[in-house]
Amino acid sequence: MREFVRHPSDIPLAVKILSETGSRQAHLQDVSVAGLSCVVAREIKAGSRVEFYVPSVSDESSGRGTVMWCRPKRDKYQLGIQFHAGKDAFRAKMVEQLCQIEHYRREVETLEGRFLTSEEAASEWISRYAADFDRLFPLD
Repeated sequence: MREFVRHPSDIPLAVKILSETGSRQAHLQDVSVAGLSCVVAREIKAGSRVEFYVPSVSDESSGRGTVMWCRPKRDKYQLGIQFHAGKDAFRAKMVEQLCQIEHYRREVETLEGRFLTSEEAASEWISRYAADFDRLFPLD
């Protein structure tokens, strides 16, 4: 059994190596209170310190971490990023919640044919899932 609960996601992510300029497009695979996994086109070496953000939510940093591993995955690379402590874990939780809301919005559109604004999706998601989310994604 895993130490941390993972939450699957399908949200675009941007990863910036702190020692370089520019950022790389990534696809978020999953996120937990300890870190996240994403897929990028080019290798990022283990030990690299990175900053990440969700472009569909904000161009501001969502958190920082360290690349713990980088594995080839078909013609791309899968990264494991460990969050830095404290504030970054809280930010990651907020990003995960926003990702879950966006996933819910897309799912409702696909399965039910309802088109929700981000605010409508957030309101519905919070009323249905927020209590479970806090239980499954604790910060302590």
